[in-house]
Amino acid sequence: MHLDLSLGDGLRGRALAGDHAALLVEATSGERAPSLWAGRPVGPYSLYDAQKALSQWDPSAGGQFSIGILRGQRLLGAVGLMPDGPGSMELAYWIRPEERRRRLASLAVPAITSWAHDALGVPRIWLEINPLNEPSLHLAQRAGYHFEQRLPRHCRAWSSEDAEQDTWHDCLIWTHLGGQAPATTDR
Repeated sequence: MHLDLSLGDGLRGRALAGDHAALLVEATSGERAPSLWAGRPVGPYSLYDAQKALSQWDPSAGGQFSIGILRGQRLLGAVGLMPDGPGSMELAYWIRPEERRRRLASLAVPAITSWAHDALGVPRIWLEINPLNEPSLHLAQRAGYHFEQRLPRHCRAWSSEDAEQDTWHDCLIWTHLGGQAPATTDR
């Protein structure tokens, strides 16, 4: 998939593929705790972790894919799009630790939401947010998403390798429907 999307403020959105593994290793090198950007959280990524994650997000496979947020050749974060059935897609995002709270997600999420509605024809895009993640809740509102429902004990904390021994927390589902204009992020 060739994608080169302007996200504003000199940022570009480009589909990530296997040859971006070194960029992902460098981008996650500052992680102090595991980040969920694959089937399970890792961080910082080794080259093997990055290659494995990117193989799970391979845009040529026609399923889920990841759009890197780049300034020049520097990977600042990524937005994942995961189809979950006809007409519905989950959107998830990650920003490298030293770039958080610099409006990168506030630029990328609305732009990629609009692109997914228009270019992919996806009528429903949704976010899954931990109720304690205030920055993501504010971003969802600013980007024009609307609260849909609370799923009790739906999201895994990944504090244990064994799912039965792990802790689970509630998740909030926020949706954006095609035809809604994403809100401006100048607030």
